[in-house]
Amino acid sequence: MPAKTIRYLIQFCSVFLLSTVQANAWSSHATDSLSVWNAVTNGKIRPNLRYFYMNTDNAGESYDAYAHGINLGITYETIPWKHIRLGISGQWMYNIHSTSFTPDPKFPILNRYELGLFDLIHPQSKEILSRLEKLYIAYSIQKSSIKMGRQVINTPFINPQDGRLRPTAVAGIWVDWNNIPNTKLEGGFLSAISPRSTTQWFGGIGESLGIYPQGQNPDGTKSNYLGNINSRGIGILGITLKQMKPWSIQAWNMYVDQVMYTGMLQADTHWSTQQPIQWTAGFQYIEQHAVQHGGNPDPSKAYMSPGAMSRTFGAKLGWESKQWKSSVNYNRITGEGRYLMPREWGKDPFFTFMPRERNEGMGDVQAYVAKISFQWNKVPLKAQIAHGYFLLPDVTNFTLNKYAMPSYSQSNIDVSFEPKGKWQNLKFSMLYVYKKLLDNESKADKFIINKVNMSQVNFIVNYEL
Repeated sequence: MPAKTIRYLIQFCSVFLLSTVQANAWSSHATDSLSVWNAVTNGKIRPNLRYFYMNTDNAGESYDAYAHGINLGITYETIPWKHIRLGISGQWMYNIHSTSFTPDPKFPILNRYELGLFDLIHPQSKEILSRLEKLYIAYSIQKSSIKMGRQVINTPFINPQDGRLRPTAVAGIWVDWNNIPNTKLEGGFLSAISPRSTTQWFGGIGESLGIYPQGQNPDGTKSNYLGNINSRGIGILGITLKQMKPWSIQAWNMYVDQVMYTGMLQADTHWSTQQPIQWTAGFQYIEQHAVQHGGNPDPSKAYMSPGAMSRTFGAKLGWESKQWKSSVNYNRITGEGRYLMPREWGKDPFFTFMPRERNEGMGDVQAYVAKISFQWNKVPLKAQIAHGYFLLPDVTNFTLNKYAMPSYSQSNIDVSFEPKGKWQNLKFSMLYVYKKLLDNESKADKFIINKVNMSQVNFIVNYEL
């Protein structure tokens, strides 16, 4: 076991022993210490396994890639003692077999997908990778909780997603408050982060920016913010209101110290025309602004240009029955600036989001996506088909196209199978993706390879007790 993991386990045991001693000192009854012991010995141990096969096929014979990856983990959580729980989770990842992740020296295009299954910081490593993913103390009352330490959260801007062996994890204090009827409050302060596709924890939030490709500055020079962003942490606050039925309204605010502020307002509703059929609709608005110098006084090393801002508008309309779900979705990023959100932290919150591609880093975008899914009644099988058109600025428009991504269409076929009975902890998923260049003009390989005119197959097996 790596020395770092052992050190974390020692720290966890120290925290636990200290809390136990303090609990005994505060109580004058012997039964309290017995309760602590019961909380520990009756805690739940939950193993998890994740196998991921990914295969990317680019047009032509070059730059194709594949990878077989596996993740094994174990999570332990005590049962509540005076509303207090302790938890720990260790995860181990291994590259079973893959194509080489070393760029071709004649044309160094980095692998974009398969490499992300493992560790972007140590791309050539064939060792077993480990991460102490969770280490927390939680206090729960009724339906609410306050959790402090390492954990996984799910927000519009920082979220787990499902495209890697392990999700993004964070460290800090997080509140999930549900004791007010028809109201949900979420929020907290995050002081460290371990992005997806890494095993490392970054004590400075700014240090996590730039692990994924950095793209270009608005003036066309190469972005250089990796290791150059100063930020003491992230503050997030979200509220969901369901008092105005059938409307559900949520508002989110995220402040990244010395870097940027992002706010989101979203409204969702549904109504029935005839049972069991119902219509659904949603509206979304996001606005963000640079804070101070955008992370660094030197514009070439800043994450967001000083004074920069962006807006996005989204809408969806859907039709649902017991087995069918369908929707048409639209998103517009205005030409006022790039919508920026570190790809290391999670997926886009847009209605038009489709797995394996992003519109982050773009401005002046028009996106159209249609989705339809079917759930079988007697078989635990679900299938979804999605198709989208994404109209982006020209690849040479550095001001609004950070990653030089051309306009494209994308088609996804997603099938999942979740057995029942004794196999109910297993889930099998298959995702097929095809992306096509919309512009008929010929473009250099750097605008095509691993971006468009490519297909990808993902096969995933999850087991979690």
